[in-house]
Amino acid sequence: MASYDPPQPLWKRNVAGILDFLLAVIVLGYPLSKLPGNQSPNPPSFGPGTQTVELVGLSGWPALLLLVLVIAYFVVLGRTGGTVFQRLFGMKRAK
Repeated sequence: MASYDPPQPLWKRNVAGILDFLLAVIVLGYPLSKLPGNQSPNPPSFGPGTQTVELVGLSGWPALLLLVLVIAYFVVLGRTGGTVFQRLFGMKRAK
């Protein structure tokens, strides 16, 4: 578990983690969903009468690759001073 100097409130750590996860999934998953062979036959439609909106629809090896990339995002940035939202919230890691 990461320790911060000074200790950060629980809400701030949770919000930073959730926002970092969403950022990583959207930023890393969107390009993976556009790879050839991963296109859905029916593109998502927005508007009245639509039931689902598919932003990052992955299955198979692109989904596994996304999982590995999201884990790498947290590991690499966690060791180099903090993730994007940890830095934006001013959360300084203890040394």
